[in-house]
Amino acid sequence: MRDERREKDRYQHASLWEQARDELLNLRRQPKVLLVIAIIVGGWLVLQLTTPAVVKLEELAVGDCIYVPTSSSGEVDAIRPIGSGIDVVAGLYRAGAERAPCDGSHGHEVAAVFLLEEPAGAPFPGVTALEQRQRPACEAAFEAFVGRPVAGSALQVTLAVPGEAAWNDGRRVGACLVNNADGSFLSGRAAGSRR
Repeated sequence: MRDERREKDRYQHASLWEQARDELLNLRRQPKVLLVIAIIVGGWLVLQLTTPAVVKLEELAVGDCIYVPTSSSGEVDAIRPIGSGIDVVAGLYRAGAERAPCDGSHGHEVAAVFLLEEPAGAPFPGVTALEQRQRPACEAAFEAFVGRPVAGSALQVTLAVPGEAAWNDGRRVGACLVNNADGSFLSGRAAGSRR
């Protein structure tokens, strides 16, 4: 026959389960504390549900709409609200990008993602050499993605290749990004827009 007495009665201290139950019963008698707890938990849930997903460059796919935080992006008086191309590339390799809705405001769209041929441990060829080698492929990806060549377009291609630090870390991936040539945010899809 099982002893139905509480552990506290048998052993002079309550079990963890009994302690937790007693604390919950005490909380029910304090509605203000419950309200504060509910606000904190609710606020945390809202933040979790509304915080954009951050993706690393290696996780991007063609057609993704992204926002890359930079030191100047979003400033009202900034010449290029989305940030300069150099800042965007540096931010993309450093911290990744936030996924953004393609039918809403976003900075860039991914026209291509590519792997560089050099193996890990190969000497850094320099940003300029990598850009020169990848530019024709990026311009072709731009044309296929947007539906018109880069020349005369209201859009431009931003070529993301690794800098020396990323290269030395073994990162051999790059991307061709499409954005407004004037540096303003895109308000709809660039893909197929023929702009």
